[in-house]
Amino acid sequence: MTGGLLWKINRLRTMSIREVGFRTRRALMQRWERWRVRQGWEPLPERPVAPRTLLFDLDCSLIERWHACFRFDPDAYEPYRQGRIDFFAHEPMDVGNPVQWHRDPLTGITSPLEFGKYINYRDESQVGNIKFVWELGRHQHLVPLAVAYAVSGDESYRTAVLEQIEAWIAQNPFAVGIHWCSSLEVALRLISWALIHSLFALRDGAQGIFAASAVPEAIGQSIFQQAWFIRHYFSLFSSANNHLIGELCGLWVATTVFELGREGELWREEARRGLEREMFRQVYEDGVNKEQAFHYHLEVLEYFLFSWVVGARSGQSFSRRFRDRMIAMSNFLRDISPPGGDPPHVGDSDDGCVARFDPFWPRHPYRQVLEAVDVVFGNAQPSWQKSFWYAAIAGKRSDERERSEIWQRKYPVSYRKGGYVVLGGNGLHLVFDAGPLGYLSIAAHGHADALSFCLAVDGDWWLVDPGTYSYHGEPEWRNYFRGTAAHNTVQVAGRDQSVIGGPFLWLRKANAWLEEVGREGDVQWCGGCHDGYSRLGWKHCRTVRLDVASRRLEIWDRLVGRSEQSVSLHFHFAPQIEVRPVEGGWLAFWPGKNTRLVIRPEDGEWWTVRGRENPIGGWYSSGLGMKQPAITLRGHYHVVPPVEIKTIIQIKDGSSYED
Repeated sequence: MTGGLLWKINRLRTMSIREVGFRTRRALMQRWERWRVRQGWEPLPERPVAPRTLLFDLDCSLIERWHACFRFDPDAYEPYRQGRIDFFAHEPMDVGNPVQWHRDPLTGITSPLEFGKYINYRDESQVGNIKFVWELGRHQHLVPLAVAYAVSGDESYRTAVLEQIEAWIAQNPFAVGIHWCSSLEVALRLISWALIHSLFALRDGAQGIFAASAVPEAIGQSIFQQAWFIRHYFSLFSSANNHLIGELCGLWVATTVFELGREGELWREEARRGLEREMFRQVYEDGVNKEQAFHYHLEVLEYFLFSWVVGARSGQSFSRRFRDRMIAMSNFLRDISPPGGDPPHVGDSDDGCVARFDPFWPRHPYRQVLEAVDVVFGNAQPSWQKSFWYAAIAGKRSDERERSEIWQRKYPVSYRKGGYVVLGGNGLHLVFDAGPLGYLSIAAHGHADALSFCLAVDGDWWLVDPGTYSYHGEPEWRNYFRGTAAHNTVQVAGRDQSVIGGPFLWLRKANAWLEEVGREGDVQWCGGCHDGYSRLGWKHCRTVRLDVASRRLEIWDRLVGRSEQSVSLHFHFAPQIEVRPVEGGWLAFWPGKNTRLVIRPEDGEWWTVRGRENPIGGWYSSGLGMKQPAITLRGHYHVVPPVEIKTIIQIKDGSSYED
């Protein structure tokens, strides 16, 4: 059976009868639409598209405030005009000058010019690495050039932006090509165009991009068609995750910033209602996004924040409850981040964002979005352009005061709905995961990481979640990074806790839950269980106890089952850390730092793995498409149930090991 056929069968297994009917009807509609497009049909607005709401006030004080906060460096923007764009923290890549919109800059493969919905974007031989193609098509790299024009008045920046947008329109007729495949990508492109239009307006007046372009009707028609595409191809049923939120955000922004006629009025109200609905469908009341992937939590928060500031700008504010849930989302990210650091890489990450303003790929995306929340809802001063421009959209000046709930760090803190606990103090920060696998029937972005934990010492992550690395292609690497053996938890019989059905698909899903959280004096603890190995007749429970004063961590793993079985424990270290055996255990140290971790396992056979490819083991991914060797300490047990395995980790200061 071919991989493609097997995936389709597995995908059908996750669908309800109602969803199967919906997707059958949509497939028939696509066939009809492809035929119509071949006959020359395309959706057209009832009248020419025009500006509706500008995102910024048309006064020079905004530009003056920008110059008071930031320095304009023309050299930083020059690569974008020469066709060299940075992707996912990689070195800048050549996308062509003029831009080759259908070519993957990583592999050089050019996507076919055929009906977009029929292009198999999962097939690397046909499209290359789709993430790079789509990232280019989001046009987020053009927003910094529009900023450069707005703050400098240099018309060459405006010309560079218009040349690329007009070339994209000419090379991407409605519904044809890889950029008419995903509604989310269309939505992000419209967000970029809305920002570009409003930034141009700071120099060119209220007509913005329509005054600057030699083909304003073509731009307006493309805006309408992209909005039409989103509205008719929402991600629904088992695909209604962050994609649907992003699509609603893009439609909301496009129909608010641009006048799209009677259809636009209906779409705008539908998008506003949909955003309110999805906020409470996809985010627990404690503020945790149900996809169980921290980077997607960040993206969803930014979609909601961007939607909120656009609503404030247009006088169509979202509910107070919507705002409060956003604050809860931001507080969760603060809680799971060590002081001065970022969250661990729990779940999938595609390294994307909603909007870019700086001419460099965002190196600290969590801090930028959280600062934007503080600037919009509090009285923080912007140090990044994202927070500056978001506050400008909301109409918020730095001398205004609108205090949101004040966040304060505390330990322990638990998120029972989301399934996370944070323990810490005295320089230690531990995030424990007893949450569900993911959202909806496919749990697309979750990892098989139940009862895993990550540990930061003095702001640096020592015991890590290894990240994502790959989405499409390289299935063995995709499966490794989201599998159980790649996380700091227990693996039974060499199997994953949940059963993989495809690159964004889980068939049998582990259920995990928190059982206890407590504190007594200097000792904090938490515990949980999961049933992922019930198919083997086993159950795993784990309790973590942290003595903050003595900096001692105890991990108690309890397993019950029907027969003897092999069990493995994994501890994944940051790439900078070295691990070597010492009497009674293992010593982990970070060259140049004074801290030492002494790991004392209870019996078992223990060894380290680093950078192994067959079988895969000992890797860390700092970003999509990047991986580097890192040490994994692995323990193997052959046990007769019930069994309890105790592991002690002592955090010490000093250059030498002392028992």
